[in-house]
Amino acid sequence: METLTTILFLAVLVWLFVLTNRRSRELKLSNVQSGYLTPHLDAALRNGDTSAIVSLCHNYDDSSLGRIVKAVAPRADAVSGSDGLRSEALKLLIDQAARHEIDGARRGVSTLRAMAFTCAPIGVVLGGLVANAATSTTEVSDAFIYAAEGLCLSIIAFIEYKYLSAKADAEVESVEELCDHLHGLLLQRRPESFPTTASPQ
Repeated sequence: METLTTILFLAVLVWLFVLTNRRSRELKLSNVQSGYLTPHLDAALRNGDTSAIVSLCHNYDDSSLGRIVKAVAPRADAVSGSDGLRSEALKLLIDQAARHEIDGARRGVSTLRAMAFTCAPIGVVLGGLVANAATSTTEVSDAFIYAAEGLCLSIIAFIEYKYLSAKADAEVESVEELCDHLHGLLLQRRPESFPTTASPQ
């Protein structure tokens, strides 16, 4: 029993570190790629070639901005009407795409939060059950070990939850700022302003 719980403790501990490290790297990569994409995207949007915009974003698949633009740009060209109507319609399109990215940015945070608030109680309950059935001092010490392992996992999960939550909040703020910038650029685009090939006379 003691060996099994120790192996489980170590397995969960490694999983917590792997989850936090992987999600942290994904958020960092998204932020870096969005920074590289933004100036190129500005030029592409002003050029008005939707296929070129989508092709450009395919080079930045790990960027939340790139994924949002790929979802919005082809549909944005069909939006017409007054500036007010276009602004609201474009904002709705962008918000729908951004919501998916924001939910993705927070992926893993809720899991760490749940682990932070459940590991300690589980360890205490398990330790209590072992202590109640204990027939030797060794079993009593095992009960304290189970409770301590649960508490340690809760503390580590809480620290990693706060760390990853801060990273996710920063990514969400960045996505919202980039979406505001994208909204302004798309609002400036007009179908009649897109480059066209001259018809032969």
